[in-house]
Amino acid sequence: MIVRNFEYLLALHREGHFGNAAKSCNVSQPTLSAGIKQLEEDMGVEIVRHGRRYDGLTSEGMRVLSWAQQMYDDCKGLERELSALRRGIEGQFRLGILPGTAGVAPTLSIALAEKTPLLQQSVLVSGASSLLQAIRENNLDIALMHLEDIPGEDFDTHLLYRERIFLFHAARTQQPRSTTWDHVLNRQLCVLNSAVPEPIQDRLMQCTAQTIRTDSIDVLSAHVATGKYSAVLPQSLAGQLAHIPNLHAIAINGPMSHSNVGFVAGKNAFEAPSSRALLEMVHTPELAATLQSVISIHRRFQPKADSSQSPLK
Repeated sequence: MIVRNFEYLLALHREGHFGNAAKSCNVSQPTLSAGIKQLEEDMGVEIVRHGRRYDGLTSEGMRVLSWAQQMYDDCKGLERELSALRRGIEGQFRLGILPGTAGVAPTLSIALAEKTPLLQQSVLVSGASSLLQAIRENNLDIALMHLEDIPGEDFDTHLLYRERIFLFHAARTQQPRSTTWDHVLNRQLCVLNSAVPEPIQDRLMQCTAQTIRTDSIDVLSAHVATGKYSAVLPQSLAGQLAHIPNLHAIAINGPMSHSNVGFVAGKNAFEAPSSRALLEMVHTPELAATLQSVISIHRRFQPKADSSQSPLK
């Protein structure tokens, strides 16, 4: 009731006339006058200069008017927010991904579209430094990245999954289930930029054989399909190479053999409605199961256990 009486007071100050104020509020003049009188009783002060006609507000009335405007605006803002919640989350959602996290991005964007059909999505694929700069400049809402590469003091992070790094190689002969970095760095490699965390990218720079670098998973796939080049990729990208005949996913042993993948956003940006909806969604049993199936495709290409096999040479 007090909010309604505040509305009466605001209308009276705006219109400068009891009758016009009542009309703008769609009530009778006696109803408006009674509301303002009730407001004076509740506040314990005289708000309107009393006379035969409206003659402005008292000094106390001007202070009440200021607070009335603030509370009225807050209530209207709350009404708009609640209305949006009833309709569903609206607006733009800008997701950034690395080439190395592109394997799970469709699963996330499709699920978010089903949960928030009024939300317009865009997906930017770029390197780690570009994604972080876009977050700083408020050009991205969230990025899906390797958390090892994130400076913690500038960003908030949320772990989504942990995955292993594999050597993908096409060959008709039996391959070992695992190998070492020493053997990997002696092979001809096609390297997908930003596919793995930066420490692993730095290690791949030490490759002693011929190396081809690319930003395209299609280019990398074409090179791996020849059987002459291998690729070091996270397990979640196995689906991008699934069409290659005789593909093998060979686990790399030793340090830097895993990556933590998760969401990155500016400080407190996870509290935005669209971001909060995404975080809530990824932990539902249904989506968690779907994500697990995506990041487990590599198992189809792992060589069978064979104790007689030596590491890849």
